[in-house]
Amino acid sequence: MDIFVFLILKLFFLWAILTIFEVIVINSMKVSTFKYLKLLKFLEFFYVILTIISTDFYLYIRPKVFSYLIYSLLITIYFGILIYDFWKKKITKKDFIINFLYFFIDIALIVVLLYLMMILMSDFPSV
Repeated sequence: MDIFVFLILKLFFLWAILTIFEVIVINSMKVSTFKYLKLLKFLEFFYVILTIISTDFYLYIRPKVFSYLIYSLLITIYFGILIYDFWKKKITKKDFIINFLYFFIDIALIVVLLYLMMILMSDFPSV
């Protein structure tokens, strides 16, 4: 159990450091608003909490499928808000491109971290 707690804390600190780095990079690009960065970080945190909860929560589907469904829904929400604000001219084309690239890179990093977690968790003995 101590190894599991250590792994979770290590991943949390890695996520925090990555978030700080992302804010610095986005800030250097002179983006007009950080609304989308805050929204994406909230959705990531919400996804992690739901994934942890779904390990004990079954809706007649496997937790992995439930996790993918929630993740797909959160991606759709973020992308929908981004497209809607661009369509209503609340953000410029430059901001849209930067936020979309950030969104794409963030999704790729989450997928890589999830696969890394699965590889690391496969070494734990089953109960």
